[in-house]
Amino acid sequence: MEKLIPLLIALAIFGFKSYQNYMKEQEAALKRKKVTSPNPTANKPQPATYKSTPQKTSVPTPQPFYSEKIKETNEIQRFKKEREEHRSALSKKVKLSNSPQKEHIIAEDFDLRKAVIMSVILDRPYK
Repeated sequence: MEKLIPLLIALAIFGFKSYQNYMKEQEAALKRKKVTSPNPTANKPQPATYKSTPQKTSVPTPQPFYSEKIKETNEIQRFKKEREEHRSALSKKVKLSNSPQKEHIIAEDFDLRKAVIMSVILDRPYK
């Protein structure tokens, strides 16, 4: 406990000196700021005034481009419609091809005995 008291006193003195130094630096920064710009509005340069007469210039009128965009959008809509018709036709073909007769034929072609023999040949218990 007796060794702790001098340590606490040293820490308190160090903290107080750091605080004093910080305050001193803040005051110095404030003085530097005041010296560099005493009054920013007083040194503002006045804009130059020029008297000019307006000149008439002819501006070419832009060509309308909306007709090209309309053609493009019509082509895009036509393409989307054709794509949708193609997809619907494909889905109808798939529905027709997935009949129960196909599934029955696939089931008849499968031979369990041959499948077991092939799996034993491929995965031999001894190597």
